[in-house]
Order: sequence, then C-alpha cells, then structure tokens
Amino acid sequence: MPEFPPLLRGTLAAEPRVAAIAEATAGCDGGLIFWRGGDVLEAAVVFAPDVPLLQAAQMLPLTGLALRDGLGAIGPPELPIHLTWDGRIMLNGAEAGAVTLIAPKGSTDAIPDWIVAHLLIRFVPVEEHDRTALWSEGAGDITPDELVEAWARHMLHRLSVWQDDGAKSLHTDLTGCAWEAESKAEGFLGYDETLGRLRRDGETVKLDPLTDLLETP
Repeated sequence: MPEFPPLLRGTLAAEPRVAAIAEATAGCDGGLIFWRGGDVLEAAVVFAPDVPLLQAAQMLPLTGLALRDGLGAIGPPELPIHLTWDGRIMLNGAEAGAVTLIAPKGSTDAIPDWIVAHLLIRFVPVEEHDRTALWSEGAGDITPDELVEAWARHMLHRLSVWQDDGAKSLHTDLTGCAWEAESKAEGFLGYDETLGRLRRDGETVKLDPLTDLLETP
C-alpha cells in the first residue's frame, strides 16, 4: 500500500471520482484521496479552497504537473511527458490519460465549497494509434501504488509553492511542457497569468479561462 505524505489521506475505492464527490458534498476536509489500481491508475483528491473559483481552478494544471513530476521521478528518464491545457497527459506524443476538475455550480468570483481533481492514466496498452500507456513507453516497472504515492508527494509540494507564490511556477512549468507548443498547434499562443489559454482567432487574440474546463457533479 502507498504511504501518503502528511496532510493527505488515501483510501481505496472502486469508483474514486464518485467517492470523492460524495465525500466532498458531505463536507469532508480537503486532502482526502480515493484511488484504485489495475489496468489504470485512477485517483481523485478533494480540495477545500479558500480562494475564488477562477483561482481554485488552477488545481487542474497543478495536479497534472504533480503527475508529471512524480512520473519523471520514478519513470524512465528519457520519457517525454507533456501536458495539454485541457488536462490530457501525453507520453511520447500520444495520450495516456487525463486530469479533470469537478466543482459545484457557482460564480467564478465566489469561493467554491469544494473541488475534486480526478486523474486517470493507463498502464496497459490499448489498440488505438493515438493513445498509449505506461507499459508501452518503457515504464512497465512502475506500479499504481508507487505512482499514486509519487503523485501525492509532488502534489503536496506544488500546493505549498502555489500557496506562497501563486501561479508563477505553474505558469513556467506548464509553458515548458505544453503539448500545444511542442506540436505547434494552430493558433496557440501560451497562457495568461491565471493559466487561461491564449489563442489567435483570425486577427484577434482570445482568452479561454480554466473555468471553461470545469465539470459539474
């Protein structure tokens, strides 16, 4: 079983996303992680924000970068790991999983009661040319237990930095591993200071806020 760092608590669940939303809705404390292993690692962590939704939505790239950090620490050193703005995890140019963010409906200026970040990454290969898995990319020695532990440890570190310095380090690191930049996606210009996506649309530049990506229970 994985060992979770202080302030985070982990428990097995058949449906981590469902379990996390249920506990969050019931008013549980932040830092609770539900997870399961097998062909995939699926995990969901409950956050109890003290900032408005527009800022709290930065948990989407934060948890994605924490997965990248954790996989980089225990996986093959030569494995290229990129992230897309909408939360997809790209290994060697193919999609291997994603992070999504769930929150109750509310104003982007209001503090949400809770937020759940849901992670899924495949271990076992799938027969789709644009998708991959950890075993396909030379990371077959990693177990779900090891990866969820590494993810949690790096997530806690990034949370500490974010609470002190805001989105600055997230912006730097997300820019450095942006799949849209690596793949030269048409119109992609980068991120603004809130980690919204900047893109060119004809003669204008448009901003897509992270809150556009939020899912509801």
